Amino acid sequence: MRTFINAISYKGRKCDVLYSHTDTFDGLPDNLILKAHAVCFCDNKILLVSHSEWNIWSIPGGTRDEDESIDQTLMREIQEETNCEVLDYEPISYQKVISPDGNTHYRLQYLCNVKPLGEFKTDSAGSVCKILWIDPEEFKEYIEKKEVREAVLQRAIEVYKSK
Repeated sequence: MRTFINAISYKGRKCDVLYSHTDTFDGLPDNLILKAHAVCFCDNKILLVSHSEWNIWSIPGGTRDEDESIDQTLMREIQEETNCEVLDYEPISYQKVISPDGNTHYRLQYLCNVKPLGEFKTDSAGSVCKILWIDPEEFKEYIEKKEVREAVLQRAIEVYKSK
């Protein structure tokens, strides 16, 4: 487990993150799991999304809807944000996000193999304006320079290469 201080902003507040590699999400409190994101691969390339609101490249994913399993969130968010179908997926890491007032929630990260369903235009929410397929070794040229983001991508690449 690694700790990142003031690593992310959530609802306008800087939060600390406890980051862990994992191969299972068993034991995490389901009611505190709010988000699912994935490092998506197709033909040995990683899929990145450009968020129009923040003008950054990132991995796809998002917030869990009410009465939705986290696996359903993953599938829905990938399709909405990339127009890709998830072929298979596995856990690679999670983040326990701790806000300044002590509230916590979890963000799960997966490794996915995906298949494009056609041309990408925009996601239904309008927050993703572009997608980009890159060589895995080039991710640092695109993603926001934050250690916790780099840890997720490096973990995904390690797991992907080990297969």
